Amino acid sequence: KCDRKLEQIDGQPALSSAVYHLKGNVYLASQKQTLAEESFKKAIAQYPGNLKAYYALAKLYLSENEQDQAIAQYKQVLDVNPDQASAHMLLATIFDLQERFDLSEKHYRAALEINPDFVPAANNLAYILADQDKNINEALSFARLAKKKLPDNPNVMDTLGWVYYKKGYYENAIAEFTDCLKQMPDNATVTYHLGMAYYKNGDLEKARAELEKALQLDESF
Repeated sequence: KCDRKLEQIDGQPALSSAVYHLKGNVYLASQKQTLAEESFKKAIAQYPGNLKAYYALAKLYLSENEQDQAIAQYKQVLDVNPDQASAHMLLATIFDLQERFDLSEKHYRAALEINPDFVPAANNLAYILADQDKNINEALSFARLAKKKLPDNPNVMDTLGWVYYKKGYYENAIAEFTDCLKQMPDNATVTYHLGMAYYKNGDLEKARAELEKALQLDESF
């Protein structure tokens, strides 16, 4: 079905990227990691703005305990051609998942130096800066850039909402999280973010409801 759809939407890179991402997940479910890796790489090649494809590829390497090999591979790519924003992005996502945020920040910034409009790097850099309470004004600029380029992307909405929360713009944060949850209502992290925004905005009843829902969605949250 994925292959048939790819034939139908030839010439539409964003849609093709989404289908390749789906195809990669199907391969993962079938325990065909090599084919999954190829599909995720094609998703990124088709549309570098596909945030989910980067994390899917990085998580695949981590699940296979191949993060060191992946890091070495992307560093080798940069040795050959240092102007590859996608290679910096993939390195950054792996370091993100390893919680080595100093290194992920370094590579997100490198990707943005190469391409200042590179939305995945802008979005993720904004999030990690906000989450660490670092350079919140800079994080807001990156988050707004991402929202301008991808206004309907739920991950971008969540990031901008989290930056608004850190800035103390709680009503703006509530609006972003609410819109985000319309697209992914079962996301415990975004539900938690909304609950915290309600709490800081003084609406304790709604805050309690969202925080309880976050725990219902993920008991280990």
